[in-house]
Amino acid sequence: MGTHKSRLTLVATTLFAGMLIQGGMGPTVQPIPQAFSVPTGGEHSTFKVAGDSITAAGSNTVAAGHVGEASWVNFVNDPETPTELIWTGGWALGGAQSGDMASALRNGSADSLVILAGTNDLAHGTGHERIAKNLARIANIVKAPVVLLSSVPPRDDAAEATVAYNEFLVQLAGERGWQFVDAAAGLRSEANTFLPGLSNDGIHPNAAGAQILGNAIGQALTATPLPELADNTGLEPLS
Repeated sequence: MGTHKSRLTLVATTLFAGMLIQGGMGPTVQPIPQAFSVPTGGEHSTFKVAGDSITAAGSNTVAAGHVGEASWVNFVNDPETPTELIWTGGWALGGAQSGDMASALRNGSADSLVILAGTNDLAHGTGHERIAKNLARIANIVKAPVVLLSSVPPRDDAAEATVAYNEFLVQLAGERGWQFVDAAAGLRSEANTFLPGLSNDGIHPNAAGAQILGNAIGQALTATPLPELADNTGLEPLS
């Protein structure tokens, strides 16, 4: 009975949201995806995530298949075309550093693993070498033919450090045979801070910023062929 009631509530909420959008009362926002639900028929590609608050967007249950409204995960699919990308879980939590992700993420498999990590490492002064080892551990936990490493969004109070970190991620992806996407490019001003209207605090993308981030990651995932398994061996996280 509870399940039936929840489904009716979800349908009613979705219909109401659609009426608001059609009536010009709100922005066009993709429905919040629930992980582990793979539709039948058509061509689909699955992906898992490893991240922090930029992925979780206020959710404490990403591992259970839930993200917040301002998560980029909501925007990976083009709303004008059939769904291609299916989110099948992973781990993300506000405040998480790369070492936390490496410890909390559970074994699994998917067509792709998206890693968006490092903002909190920078805030805590974690060195690039240590982050590299943690990211390699993360990539070892999830068996995926494609490891997609994303740039991190701007941080208005640490613009230069964020630029240097993103340059490091480009180099690391090349060394490890991972794919790199500068998904945060559309969020950056010439001063390497957030463009106006894309963040409410200078650290986290808001829903508009998350849409830009998600669109870029989605395009990278759909454009990337499935290669041989990436070389994720040989690196362990520092304790």
